[in-house]
Amino acid sequence: MTDATTRDPQTEEVAGDGADRRSAQRVEVEMFVRERDGDRMFVHPALNLSATGIFLESHSYSLRSALDRQYIELEFELPDAEDAIAVRGEVVGTRRLQGFSTGLAIAFIDLSPEQHDKIARFVAERLEDGDSEGPRDEAAPTGS
Repeated sequence: MTDATTRDPQTEEVAGDGADRRSAQRVEVEMFVRERDGDRMFVHPALNLSATGIFLESHSYSLRSALDRQYIELEFELPDAEDAIAVRGEVVGTRRLQGFSTGLAIAFIDLSPEQHDKIARFVAERLEDGDSEGPRDEAAPTGS
């Protein structure tokens, strides 16, 4: 944790309005996330990941339909992991990206402690290796 006199930009929170509120580290990722919606499945590229959320780029939703979604079922694999992580997420923010794509900020709401720790270790290792946390305006939710 950081105090009021020492700020770490990798752990500051960022709210949808751009205010600093970051509490968990995040890292830029290049991976795909599967979303199940009844009998349909969508595949979205993930732009960044934290132990408490993920930021996806969606070509499947217009910004209007993305705003109508509250909860989504996601599944993804971390590199070098054997098991997929299946999690329910809450859409906590959306924004227009390039062209017709929409950015979805998803907060994980039923991540097990083991899954949380696995993601947190992955993020910390990637940051230690010098990977970027990604652009601030495309931030995975990182609040607790």
